Amino acid sequence: MPEISASNLERLRALAENAPRAPLRRRAVIILRTLEGQSTRQAAAEVSLSRGQVRYWKRRWREEEMGIFPGEDAGDAAPKVTAPPESESRPPEISAAPPPAEVPAAEESASPARVAAPPRSPVEALLREAPLPSPGLLPDDPMSEAGRKILRYHFIRMLQNEAGTRRGEDIEALHDMRVATRRMRAAFEVFAPYYRRKAVRPFLRGLRATGKALGRVRDLDVFMAKAQKYLKTLPKAERGGLSPLLDAWQAEREAARARMTTYLDSDKYRRFVETFARFLETPGAGARPQEGALPQPFRVCEVAPVLIYDRLAHVLAYEPVLAQAYIAQLHALRIAFKRLRYTVEFFREVLGEEAGEVIARIKAMQDHLGDLNDADVACEIISRFLAAWDENQRALPLSERDNPQPIVAYLAYRHAERHRLMTTFPAAWEQFHSPEFKRLLALAVAGGGW
Repeated sequence: MPEISASNLERLRALAENAPRAPLRRRAVIILRTLEGQSTRQAAAEVSLSRGQVRYWKRRWREEEMGIFPGEDAGDAAPKVTAPPESESRPPEISAAPPPAEVPAAEESASPARVAAPPRSPVEALLREAPLPSPGLLPDDPMSEAGRKILRYHFIRMLQNEAGTRRGEDIEALHDMRVATRRMRAAFEVFAPYYRRKAVRPFLRGLRATGKALGRVRDLDVFMAKAQKYLKTLPKAERGGLSPLLDAWQAEREAARARMTTYLDSDKYRRFVETFARFLETPGAGARPQEGALPQPFRVCEVAPVLIYDRLAHVLAYEPVLAQAYIAQLHALRIAFKRLRYTVEFFREVLGEEAGEVIARIKAMQDHLGDLNDADVACEIISRFLAAWDENQRALPLSERDNPQPIVAYLAYRHAERHRLMTTFPAAWEQFHSPEFKRLLALAVAGGGW
């Protein structure tokens, strides 16, 4: 951090107290606290920004000094740059009255003549933001505002992948958009108790409808990708045997994609994203008020450790039945693992560094059970296809009917995969349910920014 002149130090103190806009006051506090020797975490907690945002303004200060305060006399500072600053998130609502709306970042440009026109909708505003590396959770955030940060973070990613999903040129855009909807639905499972039910019910309906529209197309992408991987293990002369199955899946995918596009073009979807964007951009909106005379836990630092261990308890509850578990139980366990993983991921910013390894171990279990579920669903779908085989062939002369053997062989392959994943699961469980995992989780929780 460069040395600062006495005159600029006085300017900083004046800005921290009296700057006309909250972003400038917070920016001045960040620099003052850094000059005083405070850590990035301490400065972030004081100004209610993420550590990434604090680091951003510290870096800008090193380059520009007083130039990061538009409209101020730069004094001894280096010349300003005109690149727009990273967006600052609003502070969480602590009192009943919401904080004042901040001036858009474009207004802070060094040249007023180049200020962009304001976006026409909350959705456009979100799409124009520079993506943040993380939601920006702080230990003292109320759970309602922590949930808003997480929902907003994944909602932006859903919107960013919408255009690619519509084009259909890269299946990963659809995958990422669907993942974002799933993350938001999982976030509501964690944070819904801190909102008024009536306020968030429409958003849950919108996320379910969006996930359903995306889901069938993505499922068929996965089925076809795994079938293609299987075909690569066969001699080239035998790779045409799955054509009837793949052709049927492709036709079903095209129909599902048409339904998906119709939904994304609908007024229903557009109303959902517009109203959800307004909700996410309004601190305090829909938050459930504190009730009763006695304090109740409502901050991240009070609630997160309990939530994480509650999700773990739901996973461990399956241990007594695992020796003879049937598919439906393992499917339910996969969902329990998913909820545990998402919960740890949601609070990762305020956990210790061991959280990364904890998430990796949970994800390995979720992936194992996810592959098992995919194999089981594929077996069911292929079996139904074969059951209808004779009916589909009835219109052809006997001499022209196709041999189902290649599809039967693929069904056997998926059955073998399902069997392998079932029989190897106990060993995977033992590796997960170990003293080492419990130690890592305890360190992650204990090392949080509480």
